[in-house]
Amino acid sequence: MYSKFGQFIEGKWQSSANKETYDVINPATEEIIGKASKAAPSDVEKALKSAEKGFEIWKKTPSWKRASIIRKIADLIRKKKEVLAKWLTLEVGKPLTEGLGEVSGAADIFEWNAEETKRIYGQTVESRFENTRMHVYYQPVGVVAALVPWNFPTVLASRKISTALAAGCSVICKPDVITPGCVMEMMYIMNEAGVPAGVVNLLSGDPASISSQLISSDIVKKVSITGSTRVGKLILKQAADKVQRVTMELSGH
Repeated sequence: MYSKFGQFIEGKWQSSANKETYDVINPATEEIIGKASKAAPSDVEKALKSAEKGFEIWKKTPSWKRASIIRKIADLIRKKKEVLAKWLTLEVGKPLTEGLGEVSGAADIFEWNAEETKRIYGQTVESRFENTRMHVYYQPVGVVAALVPWNFPTVLASRKISTALAAGCSVICKPDVITPGCVMEMMYIMNEAGVPAGVVNLLSGDPASISSQLISSDIVKKVSITGSTRVGKLILKQAADKVQRVTMELSGH
């Protein structure tokens, strides 16, 4: 089932540098669904360079064009809702009806942020000098590392990716090893919607290794994570060395 996937870098699927894979298990039957690609450190470096180049393209893309692409992602998610819901059933073990509900929420998030893309306004501030006007402009921060959990992979990936895209940032998304297919299928959709190569990237494999390498890179300017408090503390400590922007949604916190 995972043969059409791999690591999504530079707008295309590719096998990991070392060709390693890992088993993905159906929680309902405990059977192996398939073998997903496991990223090597060189793949992470490649994704970082890809996202860095993608950011230069995306930040210059007019907001209304970004909005149009993000809205198309929402439309395609709705069009392919059965496919995405099936992934949620296979990997998470959710009933199909619940999976369809999550997919619907994911589409709504992309639609919402498509409209928010058009409303990134600046500010005019009163100056203390005569005949002077001060303007504030908001700029995208850069490459965002989006670390997605297993329990709501579609909706939480959508929340992290769509907001970054709306702001003009590029993204490197790392799905949980339990649910890679859910997010991989979304990469297909984003590519089909016309997101330029390098703007969205996906790395699948060892969570600790990939996350640590992403956070330690000077290319990543912001980290968004949904996960455990324990993992959040580890990431916050690592990010503190660089005074890196971090947004965390932590269980039990």
